[in-house]
Amino acid sequence: MKRLWVGIAACTTGPLAEAAPWVRASGEGYGRLAAADERVEGIDAQRYDAYGEYGLSENWTLTGKAEIVTFPDNTDFNAEGYRATIRRSLIKRGALVVSAEAGAVYGEAIGGANTGCEDLGGEARLGAGVSGTRRGSDWFGHVDVAVRQHGGACQRERVELGFGQEVVKNVFVVSQYFAERGSDDARSDKIETGILYRRGRLDWSLSYREERSGRFSESGVVASLAVRF
Repeated sequence: MKRLWVGIAACTTGPLAEAAPWVRASGEGYGRLAAADERVEGIDAQRYDAYGEYGLSENWTLTGKAEIVTFPDNTDFNAEGYRATIRRSLIKRGALVVSAEAGAVYGEAIGGANTGCEDLGGEARLGAGVSGTRRGSDWFGHVDVAVRQHGGACQRERVELGFGQEVVKNVFVVSQYFAERGSDDARSDKIETGILYRRGRLDWSLSYREERSGRFSESGVVASLAVRF
């Protein structure tokens, strides 16, 4: 039962445009803290995560993430997870970028339900993104495809689509779609839409996420603060 509820709430959903394919310039970094208030099959849950990127060179970026999901009224369902990857830029051609990423994952908050998802595993992903300016407003779009394997018992395939448009100066509307499938008939389809405000090196965002199909109902509000350095 514990693994079931952990899996319902623990399918990874990132912040707005978190797993996008762009790399950081050498010596530049990005860090973000996020908190989500979730409702999972009528049960309250909170999720907290810290995510970071650091540019190792023109084409290589190191990323890391730690997250925890807690159930105030059902502490036995609490879970945590960790991820560390390295991203390699493959193509930079005008507005188009393509990158590949691979690394290690660990914990139920990364893997979700099913025996073995809490074990140490690996993740590989391929992503493409475009960005530009139209009529004085910035915009971006990206698609990522990922495969995650925990030992031999738990596997996930994931597609992420994202689009952002500047609606007034420094204010973006960002939408993302997440589709995940995997072993033991795992299925999740989620939509997240929110507002991102950029001021100097800081990004503030507030978004709403909802499960639109799949085996369980879930919704949540996500707030985050990010800094570029």
